Amino acid sequence: MRYTFKTQVLDKSGTLNRLTSTFLRRQFNIVTLCVTPSIQPGISDMTFVAELDEASKVQSLMLHLEKQINVLSVENITDNNVYSVELLLAKIATPADKTELDNLINHSDALVSVLKEEDGHTYLQASGTQQALDDVLHALSSQQIEQVSRTGTAALL
Repeated sequence: MRYTFKTQVLDKSGTLNRLTSTFLRRQFNIVTLCVTPSIQPGISDMTFVAELDEASKVQSLMLHLEKQINVLSVENITDNNVYSVELLLAKIATPADKTELDNLINHSDALVSVLKEEDGHTYLQASGTQQALDDVLHALSSQQIEQVSRTGTAALL
């Protein structure tokens, strides 16, 4: 199952390495990672989405993360986050029938928009939940996808 952890850390060298190593040593896969400056100078918010095979390991992982240098707080927000989104950028070959692409954009649970059309390519931007973006990519598979870039999950409580 996927779990979402929100941590606050001091902006110090090596902090990210220590935290990711904590997941690595326990053989937990980090699915997404998002690091942003907080509104407090010198402090960053890190959001990890990780695949854990047993719910019983969540508390143990959180204790190990809390022990790391420069970690101010760790919270499991899997079930209580109010809002979480990812961003997806896609470059596709401009379809001959743009109606099909418009239908895809208008019927998606994600917020999808065309950034620009240039040199036979259409650049798309989509934001939404991880599942909504997975659905967008699945729908886009009928198009000629040239390139995809995706951020980690950003979450607010």
